[in-house]
This record gives sequence, structure tokens and C-alpha cells, in this order.
Amino acid sequence: MKHLLFFLLFSLTGFAILKSQPLQVWPGDANNNGVVNNVDLLQIGMAYNNFGPERAVISSAWQPQPATPWPLVAGNGVNMAYTDANGDGLVHFYYDAFPVYVHYGLTHGTLTPDLFPPGIPGVDAPLFLDTFGSPIQVLGGAVLHLPLVLGTPAVPVEDLYGLAFSLHVDPAIIDVDDVSVNLDQISWANPDNDRIYATYPVSETRLDIAWVRTDHNERSGDGPVGIVSFIIIDDVVSLEEQFQIRIDSIHLIDRFGNQTAVAGDTLQITLLPDALTGTSRPGKTNAPRVWPNPAHDRLRLRAAGVIQQAELSDALGRIVARLEPGMPEAEWPLPALPPGVYWLEVQLHDRIFRQKIVIQ
Repeated sequence: MKHLLFFLLFSLTGFAILKSQPLQVWPGDANNNGVVNNVDLLQIGMAYNNFGPERAVISSAWQPQPATPWPLVAGNGVNMAYTDANGDGLVHFYYDAFPVYVHYGLTHGTLTPDLFPPGIPGVDAPLFLDTFGSPIQVLGGAVLHLPLVLGTPAVPVEDLYGLAFSLHVDPAIIDVDDVSVNLDQISWANPDNDRIYATYPVSETRLDIAWVRTDHNERSGDGPVGIVSFIIIDDVVSLEEQFQIRIDSIHLIDRFGNQTAVAGDTLQITLLPDALTGTSRPGKTNAPRVWPNPAHDRLRLRAAGVIQQAELSDALGRIVARLEPGMPEAEWPLPALPPGVYWLEVQLHDRIFRQKIVIQ
């Protein structure tokens, strides 16, 4: 009977009751595989809202933190003590996800690489940027807003709980800091807004993204799950150029951590010279002025045109403040925010500008 109860508990919840020896936690490496990356956010989603013993010292410093094993492990066998980055005894968003951002790419001990099973187009569900079947041709300075689509009616996704992937751009055409990923939208994967997500700029060519549910319920379906926006660098070109935006290194899990192969995508885009359209491109001098930076409790904005909207997001992609001035200048009182690096996105009538803001 005891063995039967144990089996039922593991099957229904995805967790097992275990006892083990003391362990060492490296804050941010939530799946304890030796590297901090976007897959660690998926582990946080699997362990979300669970609790266990606090560590003797509550700290997110990048060093081994002695910890008592928790009585629960996630369905993929990782003890949840590794997921509790700051050691306060609870797996939640900010204090356990922020160390992933701060320590992104750091390694320790023996590395066990994450698996990214390659999907087969037409056989496995795809992850792609939707152009609605039309070739994309753009001028410098243009802003692209493309739906991020997961699955199709012919090849839907089953049992989605979390998704991590990499987005690659050409740095001569797109500044990776100007790429905006919005996974807030209500969709088949997120009908109840019960999810967390984050973006991690890795290099001038690559952005890592992770999205995961937090309620331990899976979703099945197909269609858009978010919007990805790109700003094309506005330096003048005299010849037509081709460039690519590529999605790969896809890691899709169910609530137990089991993986499903997903097919990636490569999007071809044509950058047109001004001579083909007879137009000129706005220069970067048209960017709004934002000050002070570093800021404390307020920002001031001034632009050459009407500021339609300004949004301030934290390092994990959460919008923490929004303003709709409807005029070229604005003084923006900010809410009380933790010190750190934030992203300010300012939308004018024809362009979007993005820059880092430091809050002291």
C-alpha cells in the first residue's frame, strides 16, 4: 500500500518525496547542470510556489551555498532546493528568477549540457515568426512587429508547460538591444495569464528567451503566443541586402520536464536601399532625450514628435510602469522600484526607441 501511495503521489503531482545528503546550491543554476541559462527559468516554473527549508544564509551570491535538501523534487528529478536561488524557503518569481539574469552564462563544476532535440519540419510542431505568407522588405529605421507562433492546425503542440529558445539576428542590421519580446498576450498557451517569462541578451547576435507557466497545468493547441519587435538600423545602404532572423536551440517541456522536439525557423528579410523608394531614413539624432540617467524617482522625456506611450520594464521583461503623455514632453514620476537596470521603450507615431535606464 505504501508503494502504491508513493506512485500515485508522483504520478499526479510530478513530485517525489525524497531524503538525501546536504547539497551545494549555485544561485541561478536552478536545474543544477553546471550552467545558468534560459532553461533554468523553466525549472522555476516547475517548482513554483513550493517551499522547503530555508538556508542558514539567505544570499544570491555566485558561490556554493550550503543547503538542506527539500522533501520534494521536480518531475525531472531535480531537488527544489536548487531552484530556491536566494534560500528563503519559497520558489517564487523575483528573488529566484533575477539571479538567473544576473549570473547568466556562468558555469561551475561539471557541465551537463541542456538538450535541444532538433525538430523535423512538417513532423514536429514549429516555432516561427509569422509573415502572413508575404516576403518582408524593409527600409532602415523601420519597426517590425511579428507574431511568434507555436504549432499549426496540422501539427499542434501537446502538453506545453514551458518553452526556451534562442533568437539570432544580424548585428549589422539589427541591434540585439532593440529587440523586444512580448509574451504577455492572452493566447491558447496563456489563457489565464498564469506565466512568467524573461529575455537574456547573450551577445550582439543572440537573444535567449524563456516562458513557463506557474500553475502546474499544461496547455495544448497552436497559434500565436507573443509578439517580437525589431528595429532596423537606420544607416544608409546603397545596395539591396538580404539578412536572416533565426530561431533555434528550442527546449519545450511538459509539467514533469519531459521534452518534445520543436522545429525552428529561419526568416529571410530584404533590406531595400533608399533609391528604390525615393524616401530618406530618419537618423538616430531623432531619438527622444531621456534624463536623468541614472534616475531615482522620476524621468523626463522630450521628443521631436508626440510621445504616444512609454513603458519601463525590469531585467526580466515585466512592465513596471507605463505612461501615455500624448505630447512631445513629459515629466514621469516613477513608482518605488528596486535599484537596478531597466529598459525604457518610447513609442512615437512611426518609431519605437529603446534604451537602458539605471535606477538608483
